[in-house]
Amino acid sequence: MKTVVYCKPTEKGIHSFYIVAGTEEFFLFNQAYRRGVEEYFGKGVLINNALDHSRAHKDSAISRTMSKIPMYVRYVEKEYDVAILEKTKKSNHGYKMRCA
Repeated sequence: MKTVVYCKPTEKGIHSFYIVAGTEEFFLFNQAYRRGVEEYFGKGVLINNALDHSRAHKDSAISRTMSKIPMYVRYVEKEYDVAILEKTKKSNHGYKMRCA
């Protein structure tokens, strides 16, 4: 299954970011609303594209958001015992960890 990162406005001036891995959805973080971020992440972005700074097209808000994502994904991986990032899937090959 494809892993997708998306955001949606939850309050006035706030974005909430989520990651959908397989059939499971996990909350990542909240941040201040930025129109460029809404346009890029609003419909969902594959995890590889969500981490690729060259796709930010020099939009600093998108680039800063991309920088936050790996840290929160690693937290979700540890908290819920799932492997989302390819690096985690490869390094935990011998351990019993759910692959999302």
